[in-house]
Amino acid sequence: MAVPDFDDFDQALQLDVLAASLRSDTAQSKDMLEQLAKMLQAAVPDGVTISRGGWFMSKERPIEELNVKFDDFQFQIVRQKHGSMVARSMKLVRGVVLKTNEVSVEKCIEDILANLKELSEKNAQTRRALNKFVLG
Repeated sequence: MAVPDFDDFDQALQLDVLAASLRSDTAQSKDMLEQLAKMLQAAVPDGVTISRGGWFMSKERPIEELNVKFDDFQFQIVRQKHGSMVARSMKLVRGVVLKTNEVSVEKCIEDILANLKELSEKNAQTRRALNKFVLG
């Protein structure tokens, strides 16, 4: 089986993220956050932390907080009680947060995408996981 060209991966990933961010109104933010979490868990399993809400016995346990950590940055998306989402970008130096900025969810996703692209250029396993998730 031929591995897809990196350009195909990059283009497909950008389209997937763009489509998800366009659907980010409160009614569909749950689905967008779930899809983003699945993609990130496949690509950087050690760098992703997910906090879920809901009662421990309930069928539905929506994501309340998603954190993804790269070498120099950490990103956080938090679902507020009324359904809207807040995103933060944190600058890391030696694992210590030096600066935190509140950013739009779209900007946060763009920054995560840029870091994933950089990581996938260095790491074949990450590239394969993203290709599998995005291209099927």
